[in-house]
Amino acid sequence: MINTDKQASQLLVSDLAENILRYSDNPGDCATYITAQIRELIGVRIVAITTEDELVENKLVAICPPRKETIWKLPEIHQFLSIASTYGTPCIIDTNSDIGTILSSIDIGASFIVPLKVGEQRVGMLVLFDLLDLKGATTILDALTRIAPILALILKNSILYKNMENMVEARTIQLAKSEQLFRALFEQANDGIFFLDTHGEVVSANEAFARSHGYTVEEMKQLGIEKLDVEGNAPVPERIRRIMAGEALSFEVKHFHKDGHIIPLDVTANLISIGDEQLIIAIHRDITERKQAEEEHLKYENQLQLNSKLESLGVLAGGIAHDFNNLMGGIFGYIDMASEESKEAKVTSYLSKAMNTIDRARALTLQLLTFAKGGAPIQQIGNLFPFVQETVQFALSGANVSCHVDVPQDLWACNFDKNQIGQVIDNLIINAQQAMPVGGTIELTARNITLAEKEHPMLANGNYVKISVKDTGVGIPQELISKIFDPFFTTKAKGHGLGLATCYSIVKRHDGCIDVESEPGKGSTFKVYLPATTESASSEIKKTDKTHKGSGTFLIMDDEEVMRDTIGDMLETLGYSVVSKENGKDAIDFFATETKANRKISGIIFDLTIPGGMGGKAAIEEIRKLNKDIPAFVASGYADDPVMKKPTEHGFTASICKPFRKSELSEMLNKYMNPKK
Repeated sequence: MINTDKQASQLLVSDLAENILRYSDNPGDCATYITAQIRELIGVRIVAITTEDELVENKLVAICPPRKETIWKLPEIHQFLSIASTYGTPCIIDTNSDIGTILSSIDIGASFIVPLKVGEQRVGMLVLFDLLDLKGATTILDALTRIAPILALILKNSILYKNMENMVEARTIQLAKSEQLFRALFEQANDGIFFLDTHGEVVSANEAFARSHGYTVEEMKQLGIEKLDVEGNAPVPERIRRIMAGEALSFEVKHFHKDGHIIPLDVTANLISIGDEQLIIAIHRDITERKQAEEEHLKYENQLQLNSKLESLGVLAGGIAHDFNNLMGGIFGYIDMASEESKEAKVTSYLSKAMNTIDRARALTLQLLTFAKGGAPIQQIGNLFPFVQETVQFALSGANVSCHVDVPQDLWACNFDKNQIGQVIDNLIINAQQAMPVGGTIELTARNITLAEKEHPMLANGNYVKISVKDTGVGIPQELISKIFDPFFTTKAKGHGLGLATCYSIVKRHDGCIDVESEPGKGSTFKVYLPATTESASSEIKKTDKTHKGSGTFLIMDDEEVMRDTIGDMLETLGYSVVSKENGKDAIDFFATETKANRKISGIIFDLTIPGGMGGKAAIEEIRKLNKDIPAFVASGYADDPVMKKPTEHGFTASICKPFRKSELSEMLNKYMNPKK
């Protein structure tokens, strides 16, 4: 018969309760102690405590002896526990019951099951496997039943504590990861990030912010933000006041770099709270490249506008220059011939001065013609040096300014109009000289450069020769930089405003570009880019002073009577008889009649353009059908016309620009009317 002595039961309960309470602050140790104590007080092979959580049913909390933990892996144990967990009250499992046979299959005898509940909530189970002696089982069961609520409460607290501990651990890990992520973003961000307190002191800054200014983080903290601001920016205190008032700011600012240069920055700043502390977070992005791109775009837009102005001017300038050249041609020619015929020294002197004055007028019309729409430079492949250097030396004759020239021996050749490029260099050198009224040195350099695609906003990729003219003069104010190439814009009291506009137009028509860099008080640098060529330079034909002598009939066609008379008189002094016609049709009819009658014509000079009639270009096509070999020359005030540039491609032998001297006409006739055999 089972012993039911209440005193023995009371002693067991008292001992267990005392020790349970002693370990109540450590549920894990408590469970371990209980299983060990019960096993010692009660003859039983294995004591285990299980718990139930959301993920695992009948999860093992403690087992004694610990080596028996391996039985928890047996499927029979899991089957047993699954059934036992449905029991609501403590009970003895003997080997004859259905559930007992499961245990006996793995050599476990009679056992105890004690559900652990807090109120109606089941929190786990106390299991005593394989009682060694069933004597006193009732007393043991009674004691275990009485101790179960205390054990259940501790077990529940253990579960809550463990869950809370897991939550805290998970949150701690999450916070650590967040901090690591923030630190990584803060330190590795390309943008500068810094925190200010409400007094404007730097609390923290990342490496990008410090590095962009040339300082260390510690130096930035000591320096402060106000000392970085370039004079003229909104005061830092005012920005802080606005941010503290709740305004999120986005603005551009300029800061000093440690080495003194200025950094343009794009800034966003707003107020944040960290705990009970308010901080200002600001993110800076270096926008130097963006600003440079904007400047390049603005330069490109300005050049497009300038091109448009030049094209409009070209329509007017071409017509004016052409008519002026025609009118001046008679004056020029007759004064030239009068100077030759004059025997009086005083008269010759007056005529010579008049010719010099007209030469200046002719140079002005040549400048106007560089703007003429459709005009083109008369180019020839050649070396820029020593021609450019000779032009510089001539421009600086008698000046209080010297020029240092730096040119490599292997400078590439270019396809250029010698007269026009000479005009460009002359204008740039004179400008540089005038920018240094007290004297100084001009630096002229030339370099071979290769431009990649889109490396220069106005130039295609390829090889170029870059000529730089640098002075140390007064410089150009930034607000005037975009205007200096505009026609008729000048800051000089006696300037006409065509010098730099002419340079721009000439270089543009050579498929090049002219740029300027300037700083008031430090000087200016003009850079001329001309396309380079790999072709060999052409040999120059030497001029001769020998006066031409000819004979026979010369046919002249020009719509201006003064030009017909002037050219006719020049040709007559050279030995020719002259027939003049007003238009191409009359000239063709005369030539056809003379050819049919076998009367030879020695040469032809045709005006290129006849308003309202047939000009030289159309007339020469008909002439060549009648005679392919007769020397035929084209004359025009449109010096840059493609026919003037390449006369042989349009049926002419050569070209001559109005107005011209008798010596220039003589030189052309010597070259083409008396060819060497």
